[in-house]
This record gives sequence, C-alpha cells and structure tokens, in this order.
Amino acid sequence: AAMSFAASLTKIVAEKQAELTGREAVAAKWLEYESKLLDQVVERFKQRCMREAQSQKCEATISFEVLSRDIEDFPKRLLMDSTYLVESWGGGVSAEAWFYATRGVAASWSPGAPVLFAEVLQGMLPKFVERVKALGFLTCRHEAGTWKITVTWPEPEAEETSAPSRKRRRDYD
Repeated sequence: AAMSFAASLTKIVAEKQAELTGREAVAAKWLEYESKLLDQVVERFKQRCMREAQSQKCEATISFEVLSRDIEDFPKRLLMDSTYLVESWGGGVSAEAWFYATRGVAASWSPGAPVLFAEVLQGMLPKFVERVKALGFLTCRHEAGTWKITVTWPEPEAEETSAPSRKRRRDYD
C-alpha cells in the first residue's frame, strides 16, 4: 500500500495548509490582545487630555511609550546590551503570536528568538494614531522619529468665556 508520489505531494500540501491555519489562530490571539491593550492606552490618552483641558490648554503631546508603561498587561521590557527586549507578553499571548500577526503566517518563526520592544511599539503605534484620530481632534499628528502624538482641540468660543462680562458692559452703556 505504498503511496504514490502525487499522493505524497497532496499530503504535504494538506499538512502545510493545516500548519498555516494553526499559525493564523495563534496570530489572531495577538491581534485580539493588542486591540484590548490599545483600548486601554486610548483611555489613558483621554485622561491625559482631560488633565490638559482642566489646565485650560487646547493641546497635548503625549508619548505612546510612556502611556504603555501604565498598562498592567502591556508586554514588559528588559534592558539587555543597551537594547530593550520583550521580557514577558502578558495575557497568555506569546512572541510567536506577535510574530505571525506582524510578519504573516508564511514567515518562519524561530522559538526563543528575542523580540525588540521598540518593534512591538512600532507595530502598535499606527493603530493607536488611527484610534486617536477617530476621537475628533482638530489635529492629530505623530512626531516622526518619536513615540509622541500631538493633538489639538478647539478653544472655547469668545462668547462662552466672556459672556457675563459683556452683558455687564452693555448694562452700563
């Protein structure tokens, strides 16, 4: 009952397809986790903007990297030879899940390969910027070469801030 050569090729294709399907499931874990992390970072971002608004400012410049430190489940970093590597991923996700989600399921993952923390942040930053843009700011820009995002919002209309004093002036006219 020897398998024909063509049948063995069919088997190889089926095994490879099953492997890729498995990788897609692994990658989906990171994407789902990443989305939850981004939700939390956006909430922190909104809190920082609220603080700026309470200080009567109409703009804020906030570092995505600094915000990420406040998120308990965010991947943790470790300094090794002047480079930050991901030390732990949190949330039951793995470096493998991140790898397939960012590089594609056809790429080959080397178990134990270090992951640069900056690379994880860099992959998340554009998604973060898109979510911030959706909040309706006047402007929202990422400062090239940094983790910083600057946003602006409208200043209160002159009538809103000085209406009572204007009325008083009219009373005296």
